Amino acid sequence: MLFILCPICLSTIFTLEKVDYDVELVVMMLSAATLDAMAMTFYLLALRKGSLAKVVPLLCFVPVFQLVLNFVFYNEAPSLFGAIGIISAIFFILYGESASLTNLIKDRAVNSMLCVALLWSLSSIIHKDGSSQIGAVNWTAHICLVMFLYYSSFLFRIRVSTLSLSDFSSLIVPALAHLLTLLTFYQAASIGNVAFVSSLRRFSTVFSILIGWYKYNETVTNRLCISIFGLIASALTITLFG
Repeated sequence: MLFILCPICLSTIFTLEKVDYDVELVVMMLSAATLDAMAMTFYLLALRKGSLAKVVPLLCFVPVFQLVLNFVFYNEAPSLFGAIGIISAIFFILYGESASLTNLIKDRAVNSMLCVALLWSLSSIIHKDGSSQIGAVNWTAHICLVMFLYYSSFLFRIRVSTLSLSDFSSLIVPALAHLLTLLTFYQAASIGNVAFVSSLRRFSTVFSILIGWYKYNETVTNRLCISIFGLIASALTITLFG
């Protein structure tokens, strides 16, 4: 997908106002792209090992991790509601796993998605600063290009004979959707509370449940639904009151 976005990103960089690169900005770009590239790897692994309805709701832990990171890096202690949000998030994820910590530890899909939440929590702080400095559109184009450079080494391992025009064309819509998702997130984060924006993105969990149920015939139990909406409520509690 990133290969498809390269022409768009390059034309964007050359068309928009020239960016004054310095060491700090370059380090920010490399750091954010590295964290996102690692997160994408874990994300795909989680989707491969588990169902959409089970693993995607775990991204509600992004605001939870952001609250913890604010305490670690900025010495900002969570409020009472923030602590309640953290505790309730842990409760609902255990509830979704039938209160079995053993199942949670052994589930590679769950562990992978929790890694995604942690990595995105770290990178979102950088994205907010970067998009505020050079603009959301410019920042999105640069991040996509750097991530493409990271993944380009894997392109040489793909046999050309295994690729077809239909496979390539099927990636166009997901690639454009990915680009618009990044652009809108960076734009919103640059002008608002990044934790609040992250929490609003968690409502995509509802669509993931519907897609998993409708297209992939995934089983959505009452316990799983309660766990999902509990995680969403926890994320919103942290954002609005934490």
